[in-house]
Amino acid sequence: MHNYLKAAYLFGIIGGLFCGLAFLLTYIMGKDPISFTEIFGYLLIPVFVFMAIKNFRQNINNGELGFGQGMTIGFFVYSILALISALVIFIVLQFDTAIFEEFKTANLALLEEKKEVLIAQLDEVSYERTLKNISNMTILDVVLNDFLRKVFPGLFFTIIISIILKRSKNQ
Repeated sequence: MHNYLKAAYLFGIIGGLFCGLAFLLTYIMGKDPISFTEIFGYLLIPVFVFMAIKNFRQNINNGELGFGQGMTIGFFVYSILALISALVIFIVLQFDTAIFEEFKTANLALLEEKKEVLIAQLDEVSYERTLKNISNMTILDVVLNDFLRKVFPGLFFTIIISIILKRSKNQ
């Protein structure tokens, strides 16, 4: 387990710092940093998972990689990345709650703008439930959402990358 964490932690930390930096830069530029960081994470996760698994295979495991090894390394990478990203978002939103309030207001406005379409596609009860959930949204909800929106795609990308990079000595 030590070798897996050793191969992964640096990539997870750097990826998480990139997500945090993207959040901060987007915030400084006056754009919506919450939504941007989610999208940016979708681009970063496969890159860092790939680099960590490939690094493990080439530099630590003598050119071999089992599927389970790739999955373990990928898990560490995307978990660390997601944790750091969520932590940065939590800290910034604690210091500047206006970002959170703008995000919440924009989501409520979008929901109101699309009300008729949403009710037609779903139903009135689902719309009202969604409206209530967004109205009651907290900073922790945003942070948890960011974390999960990095973990679940991370799992998906890790499966694919582990299959692609899998290699034994017999190959």
